Amino acid sequence: MAGGLPLYALLGMVLANVAVLAVNVLVPTHSAPQAIVLTETNIPPLKLLPSNQQIAYSSSVGGEAASSCYTLGPYNNEKAALQMMKRIRNYGLAVQIRALRTFETLNYLVYIPPLPSEKAAEAVSSDMRRFDVPQHLVITEGPYKNAISLGFFDDLNKAKRHAEYVRYLGYDAQYTAQKEPREMFWLDYDEPFGANTPVLQWSESTDPTSRVQLIPRACQH
Repeated sequence: MAGGLPLYALLGMVLANVAVLAVNVLVPTHSAPQAIVLTETNIPPLKLLPSNQQIAYSSSVGGEAASSCYTLGPYNNEKAALQMMKRIRNYGLAVQIRALRTFETLNYLVYIPPLPSEKAAEAVSSDMRRFDVPQHLVITEGPYKNAISLGFFDDLNKAKRHAEYVRYLGYDAQYTAQKEPREMFWLDYDEPFGANTPVLQWSESTDPTSRVQLIPRACQH
């Protein structure tokens, strides 16, 4: 061919191009993956929380939201306090239980203080028979040994009136509260301001024997 490439040369170039195309398409490349460059260091890993964990409202983690904090109690037994604690927590509020040891007044003893001897106490007791003073007897042992018991009263005012009557008769009558140690239980909880959680109604249905009260307290931020 004049002024052009020979036919066999043209065919050779076409076959070469086809071979290069086949190599690029059919043969996979195995280039090494590039490492990801970290732009920040000392980043703590994420901590995944259990999906069933409940987040209770608390004034300490409530942010800028206004909170009201209360103490509820006292409860006579731990079982009733734990039932109320569970009910408040299920309502979505943070709550804690506190046990306080206290002394419960059983009754009031009206008495004449211990005399120097049992014989002296018996003499005073015998002299009191002239008056209308029921239930007077000499105590022969314990911390009130040689004292004269004038009776036990459930009501403080009645104990005071009886002691005043015996003093009017000329005897040194006094009164004192008879107490025993007891453990009482209180609940501290937080709520959003204005929530008015009906804890008193819940408490009445949970434990009607405990005369509880709702006492405002300072929130711990």
